[in-house]
Amino acid sequence: MLVPILVAVLALIFILLAVILIRTARFARPPEQVEPVGLVELDADAAAAHLAAALRCRTVTTSPDAEPDHKEFNKLRHTLEQLYPRAHATLKREIISDHSLLYCWQGSNPELLPILMTAHLDVVPADPSTIDQWEHPPFSGGMDGEYIWGRGALDIKSQVMALLESVEKLLKAGFKPERTLYLAFGQDEEVGGARGAARIAATLEERGERLELVLDEGGAIMQGQLPGIDAPVALIGVSEKGYLSLRLRARAKGGHSMAPPPASAIGRLSRAIKRLEEKPLPAHLDAIKTTFQAVGPVADTGLQIGFANLWLFKRAVRKRMESSPQSNAAIRTTTAVTMVNGGIKDNILPQTAEAVVNFRLMPQDSVARVIEHVRRVVDDDAITIEIFENSAWEASPVSPVGGSAYQSLSRCIREVFSEAVPAPYLVMGATDARYYGRVSDQVLRFTPMLLDKEDFARIHGINERIHKDAFRLMIQFYLHLLRYWIGPLPESVAEQD
Repeated sequence: MLVPILVAVLALIFILLAVILIRTARFARPPEQVEPVGLVELDADAAAAHLAAALRCRTVTTSPDAEPDHKEFNKLRHTLEQLYPRAHATLKREIISDHSLLYCWQGSNPELLPILMTAHLDVVPADPSTIDQWEHPPFSGGMDGEYIWGRGALDIKSQVMALLESVEKLLKAGFKPERTLYLAFGQDEEVGGARGAARIAATLEERGERLELVLDEGGAIMQGQLPGIDAPVALIGVSEKGYLSLRLRARAKGGHSMAPPPASAIGRLSRAIKRLEEKPLPAHLDAIKTTFQAVGPVADTGLQIGFANLWLFKRAVRKRMESSPQSNAAIRTTTAVTMVNGGIKDNILPQTAEAVVNFRLMPQDSVARVIEHVRRVVDDDAITIEIFENSAWEASPVSPVGGSAYQSLSRCIREVFSEAVPAPYLVMGATDARYYGRVSDQVLRFTPMLLDKEDFARIHGINERIHKDAFRLMIQFYLHLLRYWIGPLPESVAEQD
């Protein structure tokens, strides 16, 4: 009797293992191989000098309500006019709001929907207390023969300049596009984009413009950033998280601290915060599964098996993703207490205490759903919950991985960065791209540069810089990408110095 049972158990185990291995093999299927391409020759030193000139313009934004430094933004605009005379003589340029720029390079085929490539002109400030730690001052545009230093070198004036360098070179070669190309450079992405990208997108929508695709900054070629993957991964943002900040205000009877009540305003608020941190919103593995499916061939065996068989290993995969703040943020709407205020003196009980809690929303979670979650978890009638300073927007629509935009971008990445594995991902922060969903169904986010952990820490940090060869490669990448998107490039492009 035991032998047939043992045989049946072994057979079931064999079948289970076979199913797991077959699903894993299908899940981790390598992408189609492509041949690396020859790149256009460029003068890296001249391009670096152009970027350095842009970095010397202090186009800093600090808050949505603050007036921009008109002098510095005008200085940058005049710098672009001087550096790229052909682009400014040929492309139609509009100034939107105060300083946002919209260029149009008219294509020869009106039946082709235009494309739009975008980046932003503004940068975050440099912390005055850290200035002495910079090897080159943050707005010096310093050059040491290898690197170009300054705020915006990585985020993201390099992308603005690389796009304009590409267009200028094409114009020098006499190139005329088949498809219309828009370049859109917003002035205030770092503080929300309301004056820049939002108004540019609204302008296009008012004109009835429909775009084939939009490409903004976003993922880069990251190494050592994804758990279980050592190979460089080119992260292409196909969506980005939504945003919600809520003010929690606790009320209680004030008075002298010598006779405190059982629950003070600060105590109530503290309990509410503790509950929210202990009960996060549920995890969603769909987006990260799509990412790991793309990088399956270079992921460790455990991750391949886990993501290919979530029906069996979902809990284990979730626990692994929850093991670090970065990977945890990729699978759920995050909860972060960012501001707390209460009390004015050590012996006075405050009548109110406030906290601001910031949520970054997965596409599966709406603003309304998160607010309901907060009300349910806090469960205290003495605490009011309201949206903080209009800080609420939904996650952006998910652009199709099977669409022409993603597929052509992915192929171009593999042709230029042969060791990189392209993969779709959910952008954790906010970019200007979210505004353009109103004029295009294909909105992607990718910046063609290789970033390791040290480079990533320089973004918004100390000693921001980019290697001149990395900047040259950005330009070469855009020249190759435009071959797919606005028409074949003439041989004369490659013959230029």
